[in-house]
Amino acid sequence: MQIMGMGMFERHWIAMRLRQIEVFRAVMLTGSGSAAARLLGVSQPVVSRVLSHAELGLGFALFERRHGRLVPTPEARALFAQVQRAWGEIERIEALAANLRRGASGLLRVAATPSLATALLPEALAAMRAAHPGVVCDLWASHTREIEAHLLAWEVDAGFAIEPPEQAAVALTPLCQGEMVLAAPREWTAGVLRLGERAWLAGRPFIALAEATSLGERLSARLSAAEWSPAQVLRVQTYALAGTLVERGLGYAFLDSFTAATLTPARVVLLRTDPPIGFSLSRMSSVGAAPSVLLGRLCDCLVQAAALSASRLKARLASEALNLRAVGGEG
Repeated sequence: MQIMGMGMFERHWIAMRLRQIEVFRAVMLTGSGSAAARLLGVSQPVVSRVLSHAELGLGFALFERRHGRLVPTPEARALFAQVQRAWGEIERIEALAANLRRGASGLLRVAATPSLATALLPEALAAMRAAHPGVVCDLWASHTREIEAHLLAWEVDAGFAIEPPEQAAVALTPLCQGEMVLAAPREWTAGVLRLGERAWLAGRPFIALAEATSLGERLSARLSAAEWSPAQVLRVQTYALAGTLVERGLGYAFLDSFTAATLTPARVVLLRTDPPIGFSLSRMSSVGAAPSVLLGRLCDCLVQAAALSASRLKARLASEALNLRAVGGEG
């Protein structure tokens, strides 16, 4: 392994010292040069030569030769206690490196928008930790602009958001698709024959998202084309909070499909829109940053969680879709 910032001589010296420590430890454990050679998979002359160089560099003998065995000197015994501790650290480092290659352990720092952090990320994390319980996660629930700031400050390894805007310093990787759905208190549907016609929502309170997003702007354009101006009575920062308010009967809202799938069926009715308003869930990462094995595993689990969410939503949706066709055309 090349050690950055060191010249060839320094790297050679460290490699030589590590080899001497390895041979010294093997001889201490086995008691003979031939047994140490078999343990290390080298020839006995190699063991003898490495020990001689080590003793020359240290300025004192490590072993005395008695009846074909190598008996450690008091100095060797004193060194061996430190070598054992150092060797244990080396073995832990090697084990950690192997685990990181397999994605079995390590630290993962992730940010997600509040709705994804509530609706989708917990299930993905549960699946990943079931397979890799050694993983330690730092989790952030942040708005998209805040995730960008976290990435630029190298505070997180990746972020997850719905339709994040393009940004020169942030790379976007689409992971899966979703759609916007209408969520309304179920009690409002009593006696309604045509859920697809929005007359049953006339005059009802509308819960809007306060934060300006590309998806929100697309929804606004769709409503404007359909000549529909809902009466905004509540403005919230997250889809998750909007969904909670719908469950309490305080209004209706357009939510991402992942949030909608978590709402209580007895309290909320869900409708697709016609035409549908789709979106992408994307991974956000710093430009030039190489994704880790752990992050790849989490992304896989997130995609699987999204697929499960979509299947739950499909079973929950009303048979009709809400008509958002543009006036005078097909939209």
